[in-house]
Amino acid sequence: MTVRTAPFSANTWLDSQRISTPLAPFPRFSERRSSWRGPGSDVVWVHIATEDPAVFGIGQARGGAVIAALLTEHLRDLLVGQDVREVARLTAELGRVAQPYAAGGAVAMAASAVDLALWDAAARAAGVPLYRLLGGSPGALPYYLTAADASVDLPADLLPGAAYVKVPMPYGPADGPTNVARNLEVLAAVRERVPADLPLAVDCFMSWDVPTAVAFARAAADLGLGWIEEPLAPDDLDGHQELRRAITPVRVASGEHAFGLRAGLDLLRTRSVDVLQTDVTWCGGLRIAQTLATVATAQGVTFAPHASALQPWALHLLAATGPGCLAEIMVGLGPAAGVPAPSEGPGVGIDPADAGF
Repeated sequence: MTVRTAPFSANTWLDSQRISTPLAPFPRFSERRSSWRGPGSDVVWVHIATEDPAVFGIGQARGGAVIAALLTEHLRDLLVGQDVREVARLTAELGRVAQPYAAGGAVAMAASAVDLALWDAAARAAGVPLYRLLGGSPGALPYYLTAADASVDLPADLLPGAAYVKVPMPYGPADGPTNVARNLEVLAAVRERVPADLPLAVDCFMSWDVPTAVAFARAAADLGLGWIEEPLAPDDLDGHQELRRAITPVRVASGEHAFGLRAGLDLLRTRSVDVLQTDVTWCGGLRIAQTLATVATAQGVTFAPHASALQPWALHLLAATGPGCLAEIMVGLGPAAGVPAPSEGPGVGIDPADAGF
């Protein structure tokens, strides 16, 4: 087995428009998240090759050059000559090897990139789509839509089947006492363009607090608000529980930035979320994500992996999750591919050329 990496930088509407972020309290970083994220939002691709040209794997994480350095300078050499089918052992080994770098985002992202590539290769070696190895079945997946703002044209073929329409919130507590009213104007503009029976959701990118979220949920009662996403940091379990009690029936979503199995399980164990949004390219790998999906759906928590329509590994996982899950389609990012579904060929369906290899 040989391993290559290929960082890839691409700016999207997520980087170019005003979105409330954890850096909002600092004015020089408040207008654009591209002003502070550096390589943190860059994709890093991983390509694993074997002696059989038909057996290879593609994985992905974020963190760009930072994660690529961890992979190429340390972890890559430990994979050379190993059997790609031994996914569980190899992922466990690399997780322990990376412990000196401390648990959290960087280690979980690097582990995810390798893990996803190994699963892809293992499925190709078996000659089956990845969802088969994960115990799933083919078919279209339930989904929701994420748009940049109210001005975006939502795809007419997808809108009728969507479970929610979500938009990011531009403002937070750092923007002063009018932030709730200004965000309500954004949501109201979306409501005008979306069927009345289709719930809306908002993404707050860990930049709100409990009073702000409660005030917004109550003020948005007539706008069909379905969930508030990432109002708080994922480790603020007490805050999540307080918020859930205060805004029912509006739901609380989080988990995108919960790195590793323990962080995801903590959100579920403490009943802190109604929607779990694990990112398969960040959490540490597919088995971690699948474990979280199993626990979440058993509790009645919706499993809705972050950016999943852009991540074929996540679509294969969702095909193995069953009822109680949602794929996220980010409108305007990636090719318009219709209703999300896992690919049917061996592996996850990524051509190495599409990943820069």
